[in-house]
Amino acid sequence: MDSQTKLPFPAKQELCNRLRNSFCACGLNRAGEPAVVMPRSVVAGSLVALKSAKWLRLGKRLALQGDDVRNRAKEVRQMAVEQWGIGIVGLGGIANVHLQAYRSIGLRVVGGADIDPERVKLMQQKWTLPIATTDVESLIAHPDVKIVDVAAPHFLHVREPIFRWAAKYKKALFVQKPLEQYYENAKKLVQIAEEAGIPLMVNQNSVFVPGFQAIERYLRGGAIGAPYYCQIENRNWFDLSAHPFYGKQERWVLSDMGVHHLALVVHWFGSWRSAYAIMGRDPSQKGIVGDTWNVMSIRFENGMQACIINNWCYRGHLLRPHSVEEVVIQGDKGAITGTSEEVVIVTTDPPAEVRPRFTGKWFPDAFGNAMLHYIRSLEEGKPYLCSGRHNLQVVALIEAGYRSVQEGREITRKEIMGENA
Repeated sequence: MDSQTKLPFPAKQELCNRLRNSFCACGLNRAGEPAVVMPRSVVAGSLVALKSAKWLRLGKRLALQGDDVRNRAKEVRQMAVEQWGIGIVGLGGIANVHLQAYRSIGLRVVGGADIDPERVKLMQQKWTLPIATTDVESLIAHPDVKIVDVAAPHFLHVREPIFRWAAKYKKALFVQKPLEQYYENAKKLVQIAEEAGIPLMVNQNSVFVPGFQAIERYLRGGAIGAPYYCQIENRNWFDLSAHPFYGKQERWVLSDMGVHHLALVVHWFGSWRSAYAIMGRDPSQKGIVGDTWNVMSIRFENGMQACIINNWCYRGHLLRPHSVEEVVIQGDKGAITGTSEEVVIVTTDPPAEVRPRFTGKWFPDAFGNAMLHYIRSLEEGKPYLCSGRHNLQVVALIEAGYRSVQEGREITRKEIMGENA
């Protein structure tokens, strides 16, 4: 079992069977997806057959051959990954995390572009970028760039030209969250990509955090029974008054920070039905215009409910700062409590406490996991998570939160996205 479990051996066996009733191995591959080897029934039959010495010897030979095949497959996959050259547009602070993550897993960065020449020079020196330029279009047009990684500010007037250049040169788009702060603006960006027939994935890196992927594995495996409530809380004193653009718009903590958590609950629990929010700001954060705290309650179509709390004006001592905000999911047979770095599953049937082992943290690993997932999906022609069209549900939740505060009422998804959403 890939965890530390505190329970008697018979109960431990029972829990293992319940958690892994359809897998002989359960972990995460490099794309951050469940690694399923084969059904347990096949494994059970194989174990019986291999009791004889003859079959044991054959099994060893097959295992060695299997290792060769797996190693060769790994080489082929890596070669394919390296062919997907990445061009980063926007070389601000978060671009450092992108570059660190990509280099750590062998992804190919062709170059970077930014409208600020000083920033271009600094990042070229720091990361020895093959191409570093203030000409954004020339980077996007470069034949080695297959994916345009948009790390530029999330405003329509900034991102629309980038999207149109990507559309012109038929390049895949990978875009930092939020796609945009306003639903109608986000929809316009999605339409540009769809009309051009180019792929668009939103970098909702919370979905690819190793700790949250561990939570998802047990959540979907039924360890806590039927889930009915989720709470995510992030509280800290975080004053970005001196930042050139963060917090200078009417929308701030919900749209720029809470979007991590909104994407996570939409990924875990599906389409949302309605939302209600309260929010405000700490007047001592004089350089911040928008909200500095908010609480949002969400009802999902499947009956699940969630409460998302983001408080960046907390002066107390019991911190839950980003990126170790607390996640709680309650079910009728247990609960999952954790952060991006530690997860505990408590079950009632049988009584148990499970602490999954996983490697990697939010920064930078989730960024690399997200891009690798996108590349492999494109390479194999498979659907990818956090597509632009699907991400409109997340931006619609942002829209619902601010509208709820303005109008003092619960807002439905159909009010934002239309009757056919």
